[in-house]
Amino acid sequence: MNILIYGTGAVGTFLSSLVYEKNNNCILFSRGSKFDLFNNTGITLSTNLKEHETIYPNLFDTNKPIKLSDLPFVPDLIIYCVKSYHNDDSINILKKIFQNTETYILTLQNGFQSSVKLSNYFGDKILTGAAYIDSVLDENGNVFETGGDPKIVMGSLYNNGQSLMEDFKRILNSQELNIEISNDIKSVIWRKLMYICALSGIMCLYRQPLANILADKKGRDILLEIITETYNVAKADNAVIPIEEINNVFNELDTNRENSISSMYEDLKKSNQIEVDALNTYVCNKANAYNINTPRNNLISTILETYMLYR
Repeated sequence: MNILIYGTGAVGTFLSSLVYEKNNNCILFSRGSKFDLFNNTGITLSTNLKEHETIYPNLFDTNKPIKLSDLPFVPDLIIYCVKSYHNDDSINILKKIFQNTETYILTLQNGFQSSVKLSNYFGDKILTGAAYIDSVLDENGNVFETGGDPKIVMGSLYNNGQSLMEDFKRILNSQELNIEISNDIKSVIWRKLMYICALSGIMCLYRQPLANILADKKGRDILLEIITETYNVAKADNAVIPIEEINNVFNELDTNRENSISSMYEDLKKSNQIEVDALNTYVCNKANAYNINTPRNNLISTILETYMLYR
C-alpha cells in the first residue's frame, strides 16, 4: 500500500515505523525542527514487544511548496496525525496537492472536527479513526510506547472505503498494533471524547496531574460530571453508548491515574497552542444545538479558549 503520514508527533512516528517495516511505500509530511531532526537521525521506535531498527523514510517539508509531481507515488491513503490548531494550514496543503486524486484520508485527530473539515474538500473519501496509542517522542528522534495494547479503531461516517480499510487492517494488524473496523465509528469517537474531554479538560483546569486531582472528592465529582455531560450530548447526537459507559470511563481514568498523560496539558505547560476547540469546545457547541446544559465543559472551554487568545 502507498501511504503518506501527515504529522510527525508521537503517534505519527509510531505508525511510520510499523508501516515502513511492512514493506509499504511510506512518505512523511513534517516541518520545522522535527523535519530537520528526522532527516538527520531517522526514527527509532521501541514498543513493549520490540526495539525496532532506525528507519529513514522519505520526508517532505510542509514549510516549502510541495507538488504532486514531487512525490514518488500517489498515496492510496493519507494518515492524518495533525493537531486541530493546525487544521486550516494542513488541509489547505492537502487540498492543493490531492483534491483531484482518488486518495483516501484517515484522520486520527481527536473528535469530529477534522473529519468535517476534510470532507468539505475530499467528500466521502474521509475515514475517521480513534487512536489508542500511548507513546512519547524524545528530542533525539526516539519513540517509546508508554502504555499497552495499542490500537486503531477506524470506520467511515459516509459508508465508504470498506475495501481500503480491510487492506489496511490486513497489512498492519499485529501484536504491536491492533486494527479494528467499526460499523459505528460515530459512537466510537463520542466514547473516546467522553474519556479525553474529561482527562485533558480537568488536568488543564487544575494544572495538576490526574492522580492529584482524584485524591480529592471534589475533583472526582467534577471528573464524573464532565464525563456525564459529554455522554448526554453524545446520546442527543444519536451515538449508541450504554449508560454504564459513564462509570466505565470514570473507572478507566481512576485506575490509570498514576500514569495518565494528556497531550493538551503537556502543550499547556509549554505555553503551546492546545486543541480545546476539538474537545470541550466542540462538546459545548453541540450541546447548545441540542439545548443541553454542560456547565463543566463550558467552564473548561471558556478558560482555555481565553488562554488561546492571550498565551
